[in-house]
Amino acid sequence: MFRVGVLELTITCGLLFLVIVIPILVARYYARVDKRLKNIETKIDKKKE
Repeated sequence: MFRVGVLELTITCGLLFLVIVIPILVARYYARVDKRLKNIETKIDKKKE
C-alpha cells in the first residue's frame, strides 16, 4: 500500500497553493490598481475640462 508522509503532503499542498492561489491574488491586486488608476485619470480629465 502507498503511504504518504506529512512532508510530501505539505510540499504538495504548498505547490498547489503557489500555482493556483497566488496568481489569483496577484490578478485581483492588479485589477484593483487598474481600477484606481482609471478613476484618477477620469478625475484629472474632468478637472482639465
